[in-house]
Amino acid sequence: MFVALLAVSTGLKGLVALTWVGLCGYEWLAFRRGYTGNRALRIAAGGSVERQCHDGTWQPARLCAGSLVLTRFAWLRVAPHGARPYAELVSAAGHESENWRRLQVIWRHIGAA
Repeated sequence: MFVALLAVSTGLKGLVALTWVGLCGYEWLAFRRGYTGNRALRIAAGGSVERQCHDGTWQPARLCAGSLVLTRFAWLRVAPHGARPYAELVSAAGHESENWRRLQVIWRHIGAA
């Protein structure tokens, strides 16, 4: 929408729009690769993260800056060892989930550091 309002030629508007669509597609593919490589995440109280691959093995990972943990949802940026970071949308299983509360406390400590 904003590209259409730019005071430049139509050809440049089209180039900017195509670049934006290309970058969005590239990011979507990175998210898709991350999702297809995971079965589960395990976050320890010390802040270490492990991800379970589809073959059942656990591999080390780390939480990246830009993660966000709220009362019902979390947007976790995870960087697997030797792979590109990706984002994972996670929701609380129950309203009073003790594990979710632990995740919030862990993230307050890790996120502040």
